[in-house]
Amino acid sequence: MRLALRGGNPLERAALRANLVPTPAAEAWGGVAVSGVLVAAVRTGIIARLATAPAQAAQIARDLNLAPTPTRLLLDCLVATGHVRRARDGSLRLARRNRRWLDPASEVGVSRFVNACGDYFDWWRDLDRLIATGAPVEHHDRPPDDPYWRRYILGQLDLARLSAPEVARRLAVPEGAARVLDVGGGHGWYAATLCRARPGLQATVLDLPGSARIGREVIAAAGLGRRVAFVEADARHADFPGEQDVVLCFNLVHHLTEPEIRELFRKAHAALRPGGTLAVLDAFAEADGGRAGAAASCLALFVRLTSGSSVYRPDQLLGWFREAGFGAPRRVRSARIPGLALYQAWKR
Repeated sequence: MRLALRGGNPLERAALRANLVPTPAAEAWGGVAVSGVLVAAVRTGIIARLATAPAQAAQIARDLNLAPTPTRLLLDCLVATGHVRRARDGSLRLARRNRRWLDPASEVGVSRFVNACGDYFDWWRDLDRLIATGAPVEHHDRPPDDPYWRRYILGQLDLARLSAPEVARRLAVPEGAARVLDVGGGHGWYAATLCRARPGLQATVLDLPGSARIGREVIAAAGLGRRVAFVEADARHADFPGEQDVVLCFNLVHHLTEPEIRELFRKAHAALRPGGTLAVLDAFAEADGGRAGAAASCLALFVRLTSGSSVYRPDQLLGWFREAGFGAPRRVRSARIPGLALYQAWKR
């Protein structure tokens, strides 16, 4: 979309300002194109190849056994979008700013999340059906062995690695806490990071079978299998184990309906020891304008499309805490992922 609308010369830019250009056509075409280029560059291994060393387009195609002409055209698009730089001799390399985020070896890389976004194309294609019928796309009911789960959970892990250290540092854990329940925790990285920060903790991650299978692999690779266990269950219907000191509910609320959230908070309250805490990390609908407001609107629509639920308001969250028997929560913003907020309340 950026390519389609920025205008290549003063005359084109003037035409854009004068509204002489059909920008909706460019937006409809360009948005899909820019996303598709980046997803394909990750999925074909082009990004990973560029991360190892500069190379000519023809060499990249040979190294990856790709069709030469489409590979060259895709690389031209990556140069045009600023993800890749071209040297005078024609060799290509990842742009310095993008190496941090796209190099698979980067500790803060998000290439697996980009890969997972390729699944979203089919979902957005069904948006008109949602508008016409109200029926969302369902993606949490896939069989546990569906390859989708690996793409989804590892993509979410990429994002969790950015905020988990901050969350673990700023989360107030009760004195002498021993047990953490991570509801819908998927990859288990938040629970694992919390356990690393506090040696006395043991965690249980409760999530769907497809998520839990990948989460076990993630935690085993991190050498934390003795500290973090997994239970395969649907958080909406499962009973929560008792005597917990901390219950985490991260990036789950926006997947649930209001009655489901009320029930989840009630079960969390029952599972906690007196003085225990429920922590909720999620995106919430807050008054905002400009680009942030536009992004929030798109997220709300995406949540309705993919889960049939909503991005909720902070005042709704406070009401659910209160109804479940919790005290007034404290709020901590995440500096690493704008738009997320952490709320923490205690059992009286």
